[in-house]
Amino acid sequence: MNKIKRYLSGLAFFALAVIFSGGGIQAKAMKLSAESAVVMDVQSGAILYQKNMDKQEYPASITKVMTAMLAIENSSLDEVVTYSAKALQLESGASNIQLKKGEKITMEESLYAILLMSANEACNGVAEHIAGSTDNYVKMMNNRAKELGCTGTHFANTNGLWQQDHYTTAHDMALIARAAYKNPTFAKITGTKRYNIPKTNKSKTGHALHNHHQMLLAGTHPQYVYEYCVGGKTGYTSKCRYTLITYAKKNGMTLVSVVMRADSPWDTNNEYTDTIKLLNTTFEKYKRYNIQNDAVKEINNNYLFTKFSPFFNSNNSPLTIDSDAGVMLPKGVDISKTQKKITMDEKSSKMVDGKKVIGHISYTYNRKEIGGSDIYYAKPAVASLNDSIDMADWFTEAVQTANKEPFQWKRLAVILILVVVILIVVIYIIHRMRAEREQRERRKRYRRTRKTYKKNRRY
Repeated sequence: MNKIKRYLSGLAFFALAVIFSGGGIQAKAMKLSAESAVVMDVQSGAILYQKNMDKQEYPASITKVMTAMLAIENSSLDEVVTYSAKALQLESGASNIQLKKGEKITMEESLYAILLMSANEACNGVAEHIAGSTDNYVKMMNNRAKELGCTGTHFANTNGLWQQDHYTTAHDMALIARAAYKNPTFAKITGTKRYNIPKTNKSKTGHALHNHHQMLLAGTHPQYVYEYCVGGKTGYTSKCRYTLITYAKKNGMTLVSVVMRADSPWDTNNEYTDTIKLLNTTFEKYKRYNIQNDAVKEINNNYLFTKFSPFFNSNNSPLTIDSDAGVMLPKGVDISKTQKKITMDEKSSKMVDGKKVIGHISYTYNRKEIGGSDIYYAKPAVASLNDSIDMADWFTEAVQTANKEPFQWKRLAVILILVVVILIVVIYIIHRMRAEREQRERRKRYRRTRKTYKKNRRY
């Protein structure tokens, strides 16, 4: 009986495990000095490690990643920025490159000052140049953060100096840092070790800049130089503690790491040792799979080659995805173990490089999204194709097909397991009831026999 109970308990536990299993794509637990941290794949946006990633923290100068990205998106590099007296008003000890009132440097030079030397006056000057005032620019920063999906961020200044209402999360900063690095201009600047601003109208010698990130350029702490580091941004104030964004490339993967409220580089465990540990573990644990061929085949077979198959083949299909689209999976896990979801949007008006964005394909593993791509429609090369079929009709069918619920194999398996468990329990209960009934019958017969025996002995 005990064996049966143990067997039933094991089956029940297994069924519950299947129902409630999921788990994130998570690196093994590790000891960090940072209060919160994230490692994200730049291409796919997959979160590969997280510690308290949605906890609100004070960002310090990693704020400047947003400041610089927004400036690149809203100006040209050759624009001339003239620095006002107000832009030069800084707190004592704030990072700067000693620009002077009325000094003129280009937007590009200003961006190098911001990202390499963490120049606070450059942040203010760029903000005034683009938005008319730092307050207006901060509003733009907050709007851009919302566009990127940030949910725990509020900027109150352009430079990250501590203010109670200037906060973010490691997750949000990873979203911002990922978007920034996808801009080639930003990627080039953040990965630059040294840069010289030539003489200006206020400086005969110009300004010599060097990158503060110790994993990129050996400085006060050469032991932290990391061969795979390709850029990043440092941050520190006494109230914010140490914050750090780091980009690294290895084996076809580009990762961004964010650590917040970490210990000092002079401590044994610190912002740099945390980051190196995070990156090494992630590079070791994960592998990137390109999904272009797999995804295009899936999309074309299931959403295009239906009743319109006579008009298309694999060579002239008008549907494509990003050429570098990929997913991040733990090493040893095949891409066939992922689940694909395709959504179509016939009302989309978004255009990228002359192609219309009409949908999205996403891949999940253990219920967490691990990558994907927008789906693009380009006008077919076949001259008479648009006259041959009604593309509105195709869109309607594609949307209906995409929105059709896939067959829930996992749910069916769970139901079957539960049915088996219930049947075993029912059989056990029936068996138990029969055994108890037989035992009661035996006891009754025994009592009758014993009573008859005693009666006969008296006679």
